[in-house]
Amino acid sequence: MTSYKKLVKSDTKFLSMTGFTDEEFQALLPLFANRFNAYVEAYTLEGKKRAKRKYAPYKNSPLPTIEDKLLFILIYLKTNNLQNVQAELFGMHQPEANLWIHVLEPLLNQALGDSGHLPARSMEELEIEEDCNLFFHDGTERPIQRPVNNDGQKEFYSGKKNSIRSRTTYSVT
Repeated sequence: MTSYKKLVKSDTKFLSMTGFTDEEFQALLPLFANRFNAYVEAYTLEGKKRAKRKYAPYKNSPLPTIEDKLLFILIYLKTNNLQNVQAELFGMHQPEANLWIHVLEPLLNQALGDSGHLPARSMEELEIEEDCNLFFHDGTERPIQRPVNNDGQKEFYSGKKNSIRSRTTYSVT
């Protein structure tokens, strides 16, 4: 089972699994802990309003410490694991991994926002020096809602997949 205490012993392994050095991890940890504690004070892990009982990790929890919780979500986001794989790494079942991912990811984003380390989402947010040469390249293919009319469809069609379509032949028997 993966845990912070085990993984932090190897600097290179820790960096490759999380994308953070231990110093960076320790700097983010208090912000993440504040967000997590505020969340579990008001809500259960399932997202329901907390009524009477306070949050306490159960004795055999796969994520017993706040360090393990932060490690869990950082590894998930860095390695882009399937939830089954993430669950296996941390000694839990897939539904439990799903629950933790949905609880911890927004809290991590909020903690990164608190520290001012969220990526810029627009050119206005991006701080660029005056004499800096900056080039952007987006090589991802994103689906769009194609217009219904033919002229609109031609405008948004790249033609990239023509070679694939022209080779495909269908026979009706």
